[in-house]
Amino acid sequence: MYNTKYFEPDRRATWLELFFDLIFAVTISDVTHILNSTRDGHLDPLQFWKFVLVFIPLWWIWGSHTMYANRFDADDRKHRLATLLIMFLLIIMSGLIGQRFLARFEVIIVCYVGSKYIIAMMYFVSKYRHKESVGLTTAVGWVTVTGATISLASILVPAPQRYGVFYLGILFDLVAFIFFLPRRLQAIPVHTEHLIERVGLLTIIILGESVSSLSSGLANINWTVERLLIAATGFVMISGIWWVYFDSFHLLTEQQLTTGHSVLYSHFFVFIGLSILASLIRHAILDDMAVSDFRLLSAIGAVCFFIGKQYGYFMERPELRRQLVVNTLAVYVLTGFALLLPGTGYILLGMTTAVICYAFLSLRYLNVPLARHKHPRKGAITGHQP
Repeated sequence: MYNTKYFEPDRRATWLELFFDLIFAVTISDVTHILNSTRDGHLDPLQFWKFVLVFIPLWWIWGSHTMYANRFDADDRKHRLATLLIMFLLIIMSGLIGQRFLARFEVIIVCYVGSKYIIAMMYFVSKYRHKESVGLTTAVGWVTVTGATISLASILVPAPQRYGVFYLGILFDLVAFIFFLPRRLQAIPVHTEHLIERVGLLTIIILGESVSSLSSGLANINWTVERLLIAATGFVMISGIWWVYFDSFHLLTEQQLTTGHSVLYSHFFVFIGLSILASLIRHAILDDMAVSDFRLLSAIGAVCFFIGKQYGYFMERPELRRQLVVNTLAVYVLTGFALLLPGTGYILLGMTTAVICYAFLSLRYLNVPLARHKHPRKGAITGHQP
């Protein structure tokens, strides 16, 4: 393990990881566009489910690679070439998200499975390079291969059963990591600072998609005072979300994580929520969505974002649980009142007010005493104390 970046002092995300995050954000931007089209002011329910179902395999590729890189990234040529190939497969998947998605679903399957097989091979290579991690790398590698093979088998099944088999492979992966691999994963605890930095950086990039939605909403339309006020409200909400998300971020970096599941998996909901909220800002500016649909999408986006944001703190900082529950309920109540307002612009203003109120409620987190659990990385792997 000592020739990896795991033990580097002041470890930071590599330039390749930043490039990988950028590619992933581009694919998520394409996924978010699924929510941009309405017919007679209504969003087809199938569009929403397509958005979620397309999001899942893309996120799981990013999550799987992030978990590997967190523990075993050596930033050597093999790692770089493997990561670049995964990025290319993501680009292919991104190009098929539009009208050709169902017609070319076999290509989606092959790209996803190819990415997972590459990640499995990266684990197997690490097994030979780091003898002390052979149990973890072997177990995770074979779980990854098994889940990918189940998904690959979906090619042999006709639609619509094909989709069920494909997602069964992803479900197998998730269940195995959550319920059967934690003891092995705890033997090499995640690099806390690196994991928190990775999810934080990707959150910043996806927040940028919200700004892009705001900008695209103002493009090629007649600017009115009302639309400019809605755009300003949207920017205030984006800024408030940034404030809410990062203001207490230090409380996670101060905590030594073990598997890292509470942070990594919960960010699936954070990213889903942010993507929905980005689409809502555009619809509010264009005023092209029925209020009933806007309310429903707003509720889903707010619930996903705040549940995803709070879960990591709830699991890793037990002393905050009571306050987390109170603050979350308060913002949900305020959001509920906002959803009763007439017009998409007013609803967006109400949700922005709820976000600002939460920012004030979370101020008490700033003086929480340090509660860091010690399990030195070197000792966790070698069995010796530094």
